[in-house]
Amino acid sequence: MFSSDVDGGEIRERIRDFRTQAEVGISDEKCISAISSIFGNTFSFGVETRSYEQGTTFFRVRPIPSDDTVLPLRTIRTVDDAWEPPSRFVRMQGRLNGVGQSTLYCCPNDFELAIDEARARDSKYIAVMVYKSVRQVKVAVLGDYEGSSLSKDEGSRMFYSFLDEEFSRLVASGEEGRYSITRAIADTYFNYPEQDAWCYRSVQSPEKFNVAFLPGKSKVNLDLIGVMICEPSKAGASSLGVKIVVDFDPETGEALYHAIGSDAQKKIFPEILTK
Repeated sequence: MFSSDVDGGEIRERIRDFRTQAEVGISDEKCISAISSIFGNTFSFGVETRSYEQGTTFFRVRPIPSDDTVLPLRTIRTVDDAWEPPSRFVRMQGRLNGVGQSTLYCCPNDFELAIDEARARDSKYIAVMVYKSVRQVKVAVLGDYEGSSLSKDEGSRMFYSFLDEEFSRLVASGEEGRYSITRAIADTYFNYPEQDAWCYRSVQSPEKFNVAFLPGKSKVNLDLIGVMICEPSKAGASSLGVKIVVDFDPETGEALYHAIGSDAQKKIFPEILTK
């Protein structure tokens, strides 16, 4: 249950002031204090925690540029291309990462959502990374207050609804500075010991959830099974339109491409059925 030394009316007024300030822009340095000051000098709250069991499948998608047609593809040349990008290549803020902060975003048990999250529906080909959890993945949940076990009293609803709404706002291209708010919310209010990742409601498909692993946590929790090169236009409810599959040399990390129907494909992805 949320409790504070400030009454509900004052908190609502502070929320309105914060949102006015957010429209103008809030720096990274001031963001956490700006949000925390809404709720008073002394306040307490709970966090909804859940877990994904060992053996859960996670998907991530990368669009393949139309001029990337020669094997090995530039998009998937080494095993590093199948994980989160190196920090030096992260030049834009994201919902849960700052500039220079490497974070693996993926979708549990849902390749269709992974395609949508990558805005890749119109790509001719995509790379679908497939991971399996090697242990229980512990997550803090953002954006599911009504479906949570958290108290549903008026004060709690005001607190969590504010955090959910601010975290889930659609951020247009060119307005990435708004992600300072989403990161401050996740780091301050949805962070607990032993946590591996955040579970948060998809902006693309609000009835579904994504997972973002904390920096340094992805390879502790996941094994990379392989990569499927797919044609989204051929994908169906239970099919990805797979054209070729990829695994990686265990010594060099170089990508190894295998035809559908090959022994290697059957070993990596036995679930792919051939006619």
